[in-house]
Amino acid sequence: MNSPTPSTRLLLVEDDENDAILILASLRHGGLQVTHRRVWSKTELQEALAQETWSAVLCDYNLPQFDGLAALKMVRAHDADLPFIIVSGAIGEETAVAAMRSGAQDFVMKQSLGRLGAVLVRELGEAEIRRAARLASSQLQAKEALLDSIVTTAADGIAVVNASGFIGFTNPALAALTGHTPPELHGLPVKQLLRPAGAADAGFWDVLCESTGTIRADMTNLQMHAHTRSGAIIPVEIKVSRMTLDDEPKLTVVVRDVSERVRSEERMWRLAHFDELSGLPNRLLFRQLLEQAIRDANRERKSIAVLFVDLDRFKLINDTVGHDGGDMVLRQVAGRLRQCLREADLLSRFGGDEFAALLREIDDPEAARASAQRVLAAVAQPYDISGETYHLSASIGISIYPGDSPDATALLRNAELAMYRAKDQGKNNFQFHSPQMNAHSLEYVVLERSLRRAIELDEFMVHFQPQVDLTDGRIVGAEALLRWNLPEVGMIPPVKFIPLAEETGLIVPIGRLVLMRACVAAKKWQESGLRDFRVAVNLSPRQFNQSELVIDIINILEDSGLPPEHLELEITESMVMANPEGATAILRELRAVGVHLAIDDFGTGYSSLGYLKRFPVHTLKIDHSFIKDIPADPDDVAITQAIIAMGHSLRLEVVAEGVETAEQLDFLRKNGCDYMQGYLVGKPMPADEFNRLLAERTHWSL
Repeated sequence: MNSPTPSTRLLLVEDDENDAILILASLRHGGLQVTHRRVWSKTELQEALAQETWSAVLCDYNLPQFDGLAALKMVRAHDADLPFIIVSGAIGEETAVAAMRSGAQDFVMKQSLGRLGAVLVRELGEAEIRRAARLASSQLQAKEALLDSIVTTAADGIAVVNASGFIGFTNPALAALTGHTPPELHGLPVKQLLRPAGAADAGFWDVLCESTGTIRADMTNLQMHAHTRSGAIIPVEIKVSRMTLDDEPKLTVVVRDVSERVRSEERMWRLAHFDELSGLPNRLLFRQLLEQAIRDANRERKSIAVLFVDLDRFKLINDTVGHDGGDMVLRQVAGRLRQCLREADLLSRFGGDEFAALLREIDDPEAARASAQRVLAAVAQPYDISGETYHLSASIGISIYPGDSPDATALLRNAELAMYRAKDQGKNNFQFHSPQMNAHSLEYVVLERSLRRAIELDEFMVHFQPQVDLTDGRIVGAEALLRWNLPEVGMIPPVKFIPLAEETGLIVPIGRLVLMRACVAAKKWQESGLRDFRVAVNLSPRQFNQSELVIDIINILEDSGLPPEHLELEITESMVMANPEGATAILRELRAVGVHLAIDDFGTGYSSLGYLKRFPVHTLKIDHSFIKDIPADPDDVAITQAIIAMGHSLRLEVVAEGVETAEQLDFLRKNGCDYMQGYLVGKPMPADEFNRLLAERTHWSL
């Protein structure tokens, strides 16, 4: 790589000093020696351009007072040839294309500074060629030898055109680009070789050759098509300037092949408008095409429909077969959905497990109903992944234009609300939008948004319910329970938001938060003198099936300082019985860490004694549904006695949940239950209230 000379001076438009240091360090690491000046405001940039001469400008795109395009405009007003390179960490593909079209030479992401040196060297060389070409065109007669050298070796094509529009001179690069020999190009009408990309500009060359005035700024960086000898069409960018040669007006035309840039723009456009996994239009393109379809339908007095399709419990398949397997399923779903629609209809993947379909020119809602039924049937067919068979269902919401909504935004929103209604109705069905469902479905959507915001705003709390040793009344631990206090609404019942958190996957970060807070609190109580204190935390099904679970537990214990034996993880019967072998492996890993393990809500599931013997757990927790009616209900009495006896026979500790009366306490003590928790000894309470309870008593009178 040829290095810039020691006199290379860089104007660095960057508001972040650390980023500026990294940019300069990357250039030095590449063996480049440069001097620089850093500016970050409009005023500083204007002064720097006016006061000093610069070799190149490196500019961040996002600046406090203006953006990279505004900076580019200022630089171009000062010097049309000064290399301008955008160096940014947050520029999108469409913005990058706009910058290149506006005259930026290139853009480099801050995450890829390694290529900056090569880009700078290249553009400094290109700038020299551009400046030399300009100089040569104005002093052609005096410097013919220099012009010939520059033009002959230039990478861009160059042509000199007379006032009649015929080519009189070309350099080797233009001949190579078009496939013509120089003699074939000489005398050829320029409008035959270089044709405007737009039909509206067909007379461009005639007007330009006939006029004698200054060439406007908008006649530089023009997009045209070069027609080759073989008939191929190459996208090019031209720059035109005037000169006088042999007392005759001439045009100098510089032609640059932009095929690679055009292909890059096309790739970026596709990335911005299509889903990479399925190849389907994404939400952005679907929205644009939906708006056009609404205009067409309004003009032609037709109806259209939107189907919002969400796969039911897809995340469980993703967790089971992994992301690669999940992607295979999504591609299969996309293929099946295409076959359910007409050729004129549009299918899109919005992301995750969400799809949308646009049904054009439907005669009545029955057409949408029939399409939805085909989609449900197609999705329900089995999926073969690595020799295993899996099943899925879908929930579909349908909205109709013009009946349900007047615009694309409302049409999509109403279809999504109808989809949530379908989920509320048990999933695996479709629902048409109706005004009556708005309130309920909107509540679901608002609750999910509030749930996501609650994580960011730290609105969750952890309450603790004491656990008491039934032999001596000591408070030996507590169960950590999640609570959500939504501002302006109040406490949200766990039964209302935990299923939603589980379905959306938000339960994973929420569960991690509960674990950390519970361990930190338990560590403090342990340090206060309760050395045997143990805190119990419930794991959700999604948490339990996370591949990072064991690592998360280890990290939380290390960060909190709580010894592993003072943490108890509670899992339900249904969680372990969904995949007994896999659950056993996870439980063994957790037990090896040193934490205690408990089967929660025991008696409500379907675990067999054979499996229970294999699970490496320490504790059984009797569900409160068996406790609430003892000793009056003989069935509950028998079940509770059996669970206690079975637990002890397997050398497991037994905890009774939901103890509220002295009669229940007396029954449990007589039958040898080890521990209890419930409103009789304390409701779930915040940590500071639990602190006051421990300050008053560490034993309970039995």
